Amino acid sequence: MTNVQGMNKRRVIFFVIFGVYHLIILAFTSYVDAQKQDLGVLTSMYGWLHLFKYGAILGLVLFAVDVIWSWRSTLSAEKEQEVLNFEINNLKAKVYDLQEANKPQPEPDPETESK
Repeated sequence: MTNVQGMNKRRVIFFVIFGVYHLIILAFTSYVDAQKQDLGVLTSMYGWLHLFKYGAILGLVLFAVDVIWSWRSTLSAEKEQEVLNFEINNLKAKVYDLQEANKPQPEPDPETESK
């Protein structure tokens, strides 16, 4: 099943997850920016520092998955294009052969055969 953009359902779900991840990062950084005057909030976040590392790793993993997925989609599309080009060339050859078979064959000239 494909949607309007040609992406399958799994790809759309992946991009929704990727988008939600970025929205969470945006909301978090906006919150930190708004609380930059409150040193207590910033120092309390120091205990969560290990979670920030995991969040960054999650972002890198999502990015790598997208790159690999796009690369595989491109390879698949190229292979499909090669198969279609081969099929088109085969059909062109068959049409040419049929056209040549339907053309009247020139009769041999008796004067050239006797020489």
